[in-house]
Amino acid sequence: MSWEKIKALVCKDLKLYYRDKFFGAMTVFCIVVFLVIYFVMPSTVDETIVIGLHAPQTSSMFLENIEEEGLIIRNVKSEDKLKQAVTDKEVHVGISSPQDLQKSFAGGGKPQVFVYFSSDFSDEIKDIYTILLSETINQMSGYGIDIDVQEIVLGPDMGGKQIPYRDRMLPLFVFMMLFMGTFGVATLITSELEIGTVQALLVTPMKVIDLFVGKSITGVVLAFSQAAVFLIITGSLTHNILFIIVALLLGSVMVTGMAFFIASISKDLMSVVAWGSLLMIILFIPGVAVIFPGPVSGWIKLVPSFFLIDILHRAVNFDIGWSGNFRNMMFLIGFNIVFVFLGIITLKRRVNEY
Repeated sequence: MSWEKIKALVCKDLKLYYRDKFFGAMTVFCIVVFLVIYFVMPSTVDETIVIGLHAPQTSSMFLENIEEEGLIIRNVKSEDKLKQAVTDKEVHVGISSPQDLQKSFAGGGKPQVFVYFSSDFSDEIKDIYTILLSETINQMSGYGIDIDVQEIVLGPDMGGKQIPYRDRMLPLFVFMMLFMGTFGVATLITSELEIGTVQALLVTPMKVIDLFVGKSITGVVLAFSQAAVFLIITGSLTHNILFIIVALLLGSVMVTGMAFFIASISKDLMSVVAWGSLLMIILFIPGVAVIFPGPVSGWIKLVPSFFLIDILHRAVNFDIGWSGNFRNMMFLIGFNIVFVFLGIITLKRRVNEY
């Protein structure tokens, strides 16, 4: 393997890529568009608390006492609908009191009131409203009551970790920037196969391994540089710097392997765009499930973008480093090996056909 030949090949490919008016313009255009979307999106979180109440026999005093706290109250007809409203995040908090609440007061019993919290409700505010509920019921009764309030968090507990939507979307934007390099490398390889440049290079002392290493470095550089520029401009590359850089490099290797595969099954530019767009849609779906958590089907975790976006989401938004992402990193490395191997094998077969 000759590093001088590889260096010359990489320099040639990068010059061709940025000399191409379409890809040069698209690179700048995508960075600018994603930056505009990011900075236009709200940078703060709406902390208005909406309470769902299922209390068939509760007096109006209970509602009045809570409304004085500046909250929004929504009456819900059944406990099942209350749980669903909290799960769907139509309300932040759900309060369910028993049918015989007044009788329990009179008999000196210990009624059980359930308080349901949405997954992004902070722990501190949970405690505040649990105390508020107890005190409100005590005021209604006119004397102290021994009441059992149960806190139940529906879904992943994100208490104290609320993040603005633009920061939630950031890992998806980064992934899109990484994937843009796929179109460039795949188109470059496809065009060189069509006009015979690859065959001409292999006639020279350049070996096949030199060709693939050179193309791989070109793909990694294109994908990594765009994503890194985006993170730097948004100010997201301020902590876990080394870890995020490694994650971006792994992501760049992954999309480069995909570029090889796309080039091996594409005959022209339109084929590259068609196959690349289809692959991008498939890879985009698991990313949405990571950023907006909910019930996740098992098949989603078979798509490598799930682990890459989850790594970036944890590292950028929750300051989770190596230890908290070890499992995801192992899966991503495994997928990289598969994609790069598959891409090289299929592309080598395509080259040998000419």
